[in-house]
Amino acid sequence: MAITKLMHMKESPDWKPKHLWNAIRYILDPNKTDNGRLVGGNSGKKPKEVLDNFLETKEAFGKPDGRQGYHFVISFAKGETDEATAYEVIREFCEEYLGDDYDYVFAIHNDTAHKHGHIVFNSVSRADGYKYHYKKGDWEKFIQPITDRICAAHNLPPLTFAEERTGTSYASWAAAKEGKYNWSHIIRADVDFAIQQSGTFEEFLKVLQKMNYKLRFGTSKKHGEYITFKFISEDGKEHKRRSYNLPAGYSKEEIIQRIKTKEGSRSYEEIMQKLEEKTAGYLKPGISKSMRTYARLYQAASYYKLPNPYAVPAHRVRRDMLRIDKLLEECRYLKDNHIQSRESLEKRLERLTKEQERLSDKRKGGEQLAAMERYGELQKAMMQAEQEGSGRFEEIEDQMTEMEKLFPHDLLETKSRIEAYGKELAGIRKEIRILKRILETERDREQPVQEPRI
Repeated sequence: MAITKLMHMKESPDWKPKHLWNAIRYILDPNKTDNGRLVGGNSGKKPKEVLDNFLETKEAFGKPDGRQGYHFVISFAKGETDEATAYEVIREFCEEYLGDDYDYVFAIHNDTAHKHGHIVFNSVSRADGYKYHYKKGDWEKFIQPITDRICAAHNLPPLTFAEERTGTSYASWAAAKEGKYNWSHIIRADVDFAIQQSGTFEEFLKVLQKMNYKLRFGTSKKHGEYITFKFISEDGKEHKRRSYNLPAGYSKEEIIQRIKTKEGSRSYEEIMQKLEEKTAGYLKPGISKSMRTYARLYQAASYYKLPNPYAVPAHRVRRDMLRIDKLLEECRYLKDNHIQSRESLEKRLERLTKEQERLSDKRKGGEQLAAMERYGELQKAMMQAEQEGSGRFEEIEDQMTEMEKLFPHDLLETKSRIEAYGKELAGIRKEIRILKRILETERDREQPVQEPRI
């Protein structure tokens, strides 16, 4: 049975159309749409082109705020239809329901066992500027008759509607594109890796156990038999996902089949590729082997390729995969400052701590800085009073003279110097934070690390 979901994208505080942009990029992903062959709509086929058209409409009617767009997802059951038919169903629906009133783009995704389509459309009508408003009951009144008619014409069962207020799949996808991962990505990658290493389901369970996983099997009325994949991290927190909350391919039956055929998702390969792209410059020969920080970066980026990945602390590797950007920053710091020993780190930290204290003392003149700002305000007030021909300038001039008695030097230069101290201090504090993180790693001798194979 085909299922339709309707979600909306709110404005983002840092950039209003951020979620809309991620949704457009997500549905137009060339890896999911046969390199764009399965894309259609009235707003273009390239993400930037589509977004520009959406924003142009918003700007034309002066409505850039609030909800940015809507996202329909139409999922067909496995084997229920083919790409061409799914494309026609969604194309016909868009033309009849949205027509020329709204900017829209749609795409069929063929990267899973069941075909599914996505439609993203603008929140502002390009015909009259009114914002799209979905009210409870609109599906039955306006949308269901259209979808029933289109499905019947293609010999498909009617669509079932399931409303969701927000959608996060494209946000997760966008993060993964940038090499950022959450526990759902890591758990899927570990399961995929275990499948590739196993010849039977029993071996699969043992491999996951070596990777610090505990599995629980259960059943529910809604989802039937399911698996809970549970990983316990170093801090004692449980990270678990149920198979029915993951994409297709993670039920017991599907895993058994994938073990036999070795087909299906290989999330670990995708993760490895992204992490290696980020860390390539720090995994080459010539990088110091004496620092554990480099070894942790190597483990995080190469875990699934290690000769014996079970020999390293799994909880540490998973954490490092999730915080790869910070770990990379630490390695970059070591390399840029030519640091190759813990002693060098400790000496540098001691020196920077003293420098921080020195600059803090210089900048402590909070009253002085406030006076500088007040003097600047008086200068502006003086200029305005002179332009207006107001007698107030005498009173303002007296206040400035009193301040100049307290600060006979160049006030503006002093203010600039104090602000410079603040910027320098912020840089030193950031450097101290990095140093403390690195030292925490270098002092930790709890478990041995595997050296890079270079």
